Amino acid sequence: MKNKIFINSIGTVLLAGAMVSCSSDYLDLSPETDIPTEDIASDVTSLRSATYGLFGNMYRQYSNLYDYRWFNGEPWLSMFYGEVPGQDYICYFWINSHRQVVNWEVMKDRNSNPNYIAWTYAYGIVGTANTLIAGTSNVEELDEEMKFRRAQCLTMRAHAYTRLLQIYGPRWTDSNNGEMLCIPLRLEPADVNGETGCPLSSMKDVMAAIYNDLDEAIALFESTPSMGRTYEWETDIDVARGLYARAAMLKNDYVTAQKMAHDARAGYSIMTADEYQSGFAIPNGEWMWASQTGPAGIYYASFGASYACNGAYPTLWGSIGAGAIDVDLYRQLSPYDTRRQLFFTYDKGGLYLGAEDFYKTKNCNSASMNINRGDIKPQLLTFIQNQYNRLGAPNGWNPPYVSPTTGEVVQLVQYGAQFKFWGIDSYSSSQFPYMRASEMLYIEAEAAFYNGDESTALTLLNQMNQARCSRYRPSTASGEALLNEIKISKRIELWGEGFSWFDMKRRGETMVRKPWVENDQTSGNWPSSMTSGDYSPESHNGWRWVIPDAEFQYNNMINYTELNYNE
Repeated sequence: MKNKIFINSIGTVLLAGAMVSCSSDYLDLSPETDIPTEDIASDVTSLRSATYGLFGNMYRQYSNLYDYRWFNGEPWLSMFYGEVPGQDYICYFWINSHRQVVNWEVMKDRNSNPNYIAWTYAYGIVGTANTLIAGTSNVEELDEEMKFRRAQCLTMRAHAYTRLLQIYGPRWTDSNNGEMLCIPLRLEPADVNGETGCPLSSMKDVMAAIYNDLDEAIALFESTPSMGRTYEWETDIDVARGLYARAAMLKNDYVTAQKMAHDARAGYSIMTADEYQSGFAIPNGEWMWASQTGPAGIYYASFGASYACNGAYPTLWGSIGAGAIDVDLYRQLSPYDTRRQLFFTYDKGGLYLGAEDFYKTKNCNSASMNINRGDIKPQLLTFIQNQYNRLGAPNGWNPPYVSPTTGEVVQLVQYGAQFKFWGIDSYSSSQFPYMRASEMLYIEAEAAFYNGDESTALTLLNQMNQARCSRYRPSTASGEALLNEIKISKRIELWGEGFSWFDMKRRGETMVRKPWVENDQTSGNWPSSMTSGDYSPESHNGWRWVIPDAEFQYNNMINYTELNYNE
């Protein structure tokens, strides 16, 4: 019984302990117990519970980080690191309250919470996974479910290290073929005698560890054919292959990426146009991996509460909005693309409103991009009602950007406001897609291009665009034009799902935000205060968030100079 209680507590307690301190127990990766790790596999029910606890850490409320817009794990991390500092997603909450995140100032601040959050979150997953992996090392003696759970834990550890490389690691092209030091590689439970040191490892060694974990995980999944996941928030063989594809792209290993992405999405269909417009709140046949359902103790820290168009905070606090698309990206959509219907832009005004009206100060606030005013407001009201009616006004889904108490449109709705993400109950709960078949299709297409297989790349691009555009004429592009079409299509398809900034970093592209300029219909929709700065590939240490100071205080085997930061 003692062992069972211990195991059940691992998933929920272990990361919590890591999150609350910056002192010597900053990364307490091992539970304080006298139960040996080899006893973990003595009870399959306990192992299953502990593994579920590991998944639970991906989406729960972390109250000590409440100030940073309700940090809740993976959905928040995807939005915060993958979208907020990027070019395609404009969020007034972050611009107004934490603009140093949007303009990248905090990326060089070793003592900032944003640098600390992802580091602690990912290593918390690593720590829990290490304990469970070490406890199931006697693989030949494990029964089928235990092997399946071990595979899930290996997959989660690989996911956590991929996240760390995306945020804190260099680009492969900048890493001296992987020789550059980047992060500590922790693959064992923390030393029970209190040893805390762990040297920095090279990007090559971290990538090798990710590949090894996923190779073993896939082999274990294949060896347990009668097993399968019960919930969409668990990992399985398809998720493992999808994570392998993501990691391979970080290494510019395009042969592996193309194969893994292709295999990962087998059996999943690309969602229809109607499914794409259904609210992104409930998984459909394309979603491969998603967050948990319902409030589940997370309540107003749920993703939808802050980022759904009908979320609790965009409607109760009418001064934050729910995010908007970069109009320069939007302009690259075909007029017949179904995804156009999910954003309020200049082409939604009907006969009495033109693009020029979105570039007048009486209609658009230059500091916030608020268009809930002037001549635009009547068209906005109509669009809001149409969006709600299009979904069938479902019970429990509030109208977007409308106060539930007054019935009035709230104070702020941004130019380009999104109607993609919705909440489905009083807490605006919704599930967030961690992985979709569309992402895998784009990885396969991009990797095929780099592999010299332009025919496959073009076929995949046309397949996706035909599913989104009612009058789509198949592309015949080749060379850089084909690659550019793949990039643009992916940015639009996966908008707001946490990929834009990571992809631009990986490719070494320069980010450009075009400011809103009065009476200039060719200008953008970014507040001018957010458009200056150096966002070239070389800036900010090659787009590397600095390792938090807490790690250097805790870890006696690394020093700051090893990382070659150029601040």
